[in-house]
Amino acid sequence: MIRVTVDWLGKKGFENLIRYIENNLVYAEAQEKIRILGHHTADVMRETINTERKRPSKASHKLDNAITAETLNTTGGIDVGIGRISKLNSEAPYWEMINSGAAYTTNIKHIVPFEDGEFRTFQVGSIHIIEGIDFIGHAIRNLDKELKITMEKLGASFISGAKKASR
Repeated sequence: MIRVTVDWLGKKGFENLIRYIENNLVYAEAQEKIRILGHHTADVMRETINTERKRPSKASHKLDNAITAETLNTTGGIDVGIGRISKLNSEAPYWEMINSGAAYTTNIKHIVPFEDGEFRTFQVGSIHIIEGIDFIGHAIRNLDKELKITMEKLGASFISGAKKASR
């Protein structure tokens, strides 16, 4: 699970920002922005899976549906969890192979259609390579960028409010 945690009360560098947020009703706005960002990160994961999928015609969407975002805590900050491992393991047990890539051996003979229109038969014991699409890494990199932008906007609100308060 990716966990987006912004601990407004525990970081010394944010003390003045926290005071401003708490005193000016920006706190609820900040929590809502982070909650939305967590849900957007789950959307980015699903979008990456769907755009990078190797065989889109065979998509079952079990993995897409297993990726959720949930608010875990709103006391003293906000925690948003993205991708509960137990849910992924039960509903899409191959999620790690899709993310990281893997080799596996078939247990049954099967015929697979390929993009070139050809069908290929794979015998029991044939080895397949799944190329990973790093949907988790992509989502984390995107989250880092968006979280920085969100915090800068909240900081700009803080600076603007602090200037008004000091006049």
